[in-house]
Amino acid sequence: MTRKKVRLVIIGNEVLSGKVADANTPWLLGRLRQIGAVCVGVRIVADAHEEIGHAVREASESADWVLTTGGVGPTHDDITMQAIAGGFGVPVVEAPALLDLLSSYIGADLTEPQRRLARVPQGSDLLAGGRFPTVRYRNVFILPGVPALVRDKFGRIEHLFAGARLPCAAVRTSLRETELAPYLERTLVDVPQADIGSYPRRGQEGWRVLLTVEAPNRDDLDRCLGALLARLPSEAVYDVVQDFRPEDEGGLGE
Repeated sequence: MTRKKVRLVIIGNEVLSGKVADANTPWLLGRLRQIGAVCVGVRIVADAHEEIGHAVREASESADWVLTTGGVGPTHDDITMQAIAGGFGVPVVEAPALLDLLSSYIGADLTEPQRRLARVPQGSDLLAGGRFPTVRYRNVFILPGVPALVRDKFGRIEHLFAGARLPCAAVRTSLRETELAPYLERTLVDVPQADIGSYPRRGQEGWRVLLTVEAPNRDDLDRCLGALLARLPSEAVYDVVQDFRPEDEGGLGE
C-alpha cells in the first residue's frame, strides 16, 4: 500500500502572532503518521489573500492531499474560501446546498455574514458528515480552525489518507551524539533509503540518546538496524525496540 503525501497550510494571524497556540498541526501530524500518510510540509500564513492563495496552490501542486485550517467563518478576517478561489483563478459562489442548510438552522432571512458561510470556490465538492459539510476544492480540504472541529472533520475523511504505516525501530544508547555520528553516517551509506533520527535525553543516569530507524519497508529497516547494531559497541546499547510507534504515545516528547 502506498503512502499519500500531505501538506498542511495553517492560516491565521493569531497563530503567527503567538496569540493562539497551534494545536492543529501537532495533532494532524501525529494522526497522519498513525494512519500511514506522510506529511511533506507545513506552512503557516497570515490572513492575507495572496499569501493564502499562493501557499495553497503551491501545496496542491506538490502533494496528493492538502489540509488547510482556519479562516472559515462569517467574520471579516475569514477569507480562506475567497483566497483559495483566487489562488486557482476561479470565482467564489454560493452553494445552494449550504444556503438550504443554513436556512434550516437559522431561518430564511440570512444576513450577509451568515451567507458568507455558504460561499465556496466554484467547483468545490461538499462532503457530508457532521452538522456542516466539509468543503473540498480539487485536492484541498478546507477545514475550520477550532481544534475540536478539525478533529471531528478529519475523522470523517481520514480513510482517504490511509496507507501503510512507516516501519520504525528504536535503539537506546549511552553514547553521546558526537560519538554516535560516525556510526550513523556509515550506516546510512550502506542503506541510503533509510532514515536515522538522534534524540538526546537526560535521565537519572545522565545524558542518553534515543535513535529511531525508519525505512520505506521492513526489509530495508531490518538491514539498516542490523548494520547499525553491528557497528555500535554492544555495551553502549541498553534497549532495542523492533516495532517503535511514538505516534501512539503522543510523540517522542523531550
